[in-house]
Amino acid sequence: MLASPTRINLLRALVTHPGQGVSALGQCVGIRQSAASQELRRIQSRGIIQPHRKGTRLIYRLGADPQVSSAAPLLKAISSALNQFPPARDEEMCVLATGLAHERRIRMFRHLLLNGPCTPNALAFELRITRTTFSAHLHTLQAGGWIKKSDELLTATVPNHPLAKALAKLIQQGVTR
Repeated sequence: MLASPTRINLLRALVTHPGQGVSALGQCVGIRQSAASQELRRIQSRGIIQPHRKGTRLIYRLGADPQVSSAAPLLKAISSALNQFPPARDEEMCVLATGLAHERRIRMFRHLLLNGPCTPNALAFELRITRTTFSAHLHTLQAGGWIKKSDELLTATVPNHPLAKALAKLIQQGVTR
C-alpha cells in the first residue's frame, strides 16, 4: 500500500492539512476526487486513516484501526517519517515499501532476518522459488536496502528509516498485513 507515491502524498496531506475531505485532499496532491477517494479507501483498508462524517462530508484523519494489528506501529512510523523528513524524501518510503510489497520478498527477508546469512541458491531452494523469479525479487529487495550481498552470502539489513524499522519488526513478529 505504501509503494504508491500518490498514497504517500495523501498521507502527507493528512499530516499537513488534517481533517480534510476527499475533494480538498485530491486538490492537495493534484488528483481528481474519484482517484483520491479510491486511494483513501486503499489506505483505510490498512487501518491507518479513519473517516468521520461531518454533515454530508466524509472527513479523513490519521488514526490506527484497533482491528488491524499492524496499523498502530505503521502509523507511528509513517507519522515520524513525514514529520522528520521533507517531502523531497517521501520517495524513500515508496522504495522501502516496494521492497516488501510481495509475499515472496517478505518470506525472503524474514528467512534471512531470522536464520542469518545464506547463499542465493540455498535461499531459493529453501523457499521453493524458481531462479528467475528469485532473481527479480532479490533485485527489488537489494534496491530497497533490505538485503545485502557480499562474498556470495545474502544478509538481511534494515535501512535506517522509521518505516523500515517498523516493517522489519512486524515481519520479525510474523505480521505481514
